[in-house]
Amino acid sequence: MNTRPMDPILLVGAILLFAAALTWVVPAGRYQRRHDPNTRQNLVVPGSYRSAPRQPVGAWGMLLAVPEGLAQAAAVVFYCFLAGGALTVIEKTGAIGNTLDHLVSRFGHRRELILLLITTLFLVGGACYGMYEEIIAFLPLLCGLMARIGLDGETALALSVGSACVAGSFSPFNTFTLGISQPMAELPLFSGFAFRTAFFVAAVSIWIVYVLRHARRSWAGSAELGRTVRGLGAHWRRKDIAVLGIMNAGMGLLVAGAIAHGWELAQFSAVFLVIAFAAGLTGGLGLRGVSEAMAEGFRRMAYASLLIGFARAISVVLANGVILDTIADALFNPLRHASLHAAGVLMLLSESALSLPMPSDSGKAMMSLPIMIPLADLLGLSRQMVVSAFQYSGVVSGLAVPTAGSLLAMLAVAGVPFRRWLRFVTVPVVLLTVLAALAIAIGVALEVR
Repeated sequence: MNTRPMDPILLVGAILLFAAALTWVVPAGRYQRRHDPNTRQNLVVPGSYRSAPRQPVGAWGMLLAVPEGLAQAAAVVFYCFLAGGALTVIEKTGAIGNTLDHLVSRFGHRRELILLLITTLFLVGGACYGMYEEIIAFLPLLCGLMARIGLDGETALALSVGSACVAGSFSPFNTFTLGISQPMAELPLFSGFAFRTAFFVAAVSIWIVYVLRHARRSWAGSAELGRTVRGLGAHWRRKDIAVLGIMNAGMGLLVAGAIAHGWELAQFSAVFLVIAFAAGLTGGLGLRGVSEAMAEGFRRMAYASLLIGFARAISVVLANGVILDTIADALFNPLRHASLHAAGVLMLLSESALSLPMPSDSGKAMMSLPIMIPLADLLGLSRQMVVSAFQYSGVVSGLAVPTAGSLLAMLAVAGVPFRRWLRFVTVPVVLLTVLAALAIAIGVALEVR
């Protein structure tokens, strides 16, 4: 019996075939859209959904969706190449390996402290500016550290993308999700801060406890860990410290640029180019060594980067088949007949379900919020709860849907099959979704505005 896990490309291909098949059976329809000069986005006009001529996607159209998806995901794809290249340069200087050995030899007896320090870094990135795609380039280094302390790829993913996603989905000051959704809802940016902070603390606590519990179980079954830790030497050089200083300064610049100037992946990619040459030359690689290391990084990230574009093709097929709006309309129509508490929770579930065909948070916002905000006004539901439903659904879209290209790319880098990852995250995702539903129900009862 063949028990090999499905290759990510095959998984995406199967979903792509299913999406194309849906375009032949699901009724076609469209919302009207208007251009908003403030956000510079094309927003859905509420109540404007109308049936449209069916435009089923055939085999040729499905194939064309792949290069079109790659083109739409170009910023993310090239970011992965450049960031991966830059971090490979840093790895080739020896600074990362020496630092990992130093950390493990010094704090190996306090392994949970290492996990908490790493988690904190990604929690801050996720909470501040919705860190997500940027994590792909860090995973090879993080997986190396986890292997040194007797942990697996799931733990590396949980500490990084898991922590960032949970923090971003519940953050009271996420400049990305709240920066999109609260202005669209005509709410002051970061309003509802105290309410969101309480559930942010609860969500982060649930996640950290779950990850530490998984780590303890892994350590309990690792008989070789003690010898591995004792056998490591700490050879930390001054140039290693200088290289890491350059990398950390670059990371700080990314965070500052994202928060203060709204930087996106193009600016991040440019910063990684600077990091690559500055760190490589400081670490003694020379120009040729930097170039060769960058090329190796490109090769490492090629498969993961292409996965992102392949996954984006799924949304392209649904849009070209004119059924993406039909799916959204079917998800949000039942809210019209629900009570306030039920409507708030159903908004969360509908947003989470919409994550499957539309895993992009920004795309989901542009599609769903113009429908939900006027509907909430008609029902008497606080707009703050509409924003909360959208934001909390990021747990599902970031951690549990196979159409999220960046997630598949990270799983590929860490060597973790999607099915295994799904088993790992099912319990915390369910717990966090229940927490989100409870938060919305309490927000409705307290009339949080």
